[in-house]
Amino acid sequence: MKNVKTMKNYLLSILLATLFTSCQWVTDQSDKSALEKHFEIPDDAEMIAYNGYPTMVGFGQREALSISAKYKLNDDDMNSWIKKVQSKGLKPLPIEADCKNKLWFNDKLIPTDLKSGYYFCRTAGNDVLNAETTKPCDDVENLNDIIFAILNTEKNELSVIITSGY
Repeated sequence: MKNVKTMKNYLLSILLATLFTSCQWVTDQSDKSALEKHFEIPDDAEMIAYNGYPTMVGFGQREALSISAKYKLNDDDMNSWIKKVQSKGLKPLPIEADCKNKLWFNDKLIPTDLKSGYYFCRTAGNDVLNAETTKPCDDVENLNDIIFAILNTEKNELSVIITSGY
């Protein structure tokens, strides 16, 4: 009898671990798709780093959302990306002081101290992952959420973050 109970607990543990891993994989894939959408990531880009928090979607909104990634681009993709995202307010580095003062995130994947390359900063106001329209960070006094990209043209690296303070 004791062996049956132990076996049931063991099987339940395996089932829960499998379910947790599956949910996390689905969340990561959904988050990576949101990054691709907001930042128009080239198909050939190689993701070299990724960090997502919280790791799973629960009921309602994910509080303190922060999804960041770094991509390696080839020369053609880098030049194409620069042209493609001009309409999002792409600006040359360094980051303007007004914008930099609004950035409240601290993420090791996002090198905000770069002096050459490009960046853009946008905000949705709410539901940042699913936002269909965004506006420049310059248009808002306080940022509830941030959609931020920085391109290191010397290393061909694109660093991106989507984060929310709600």
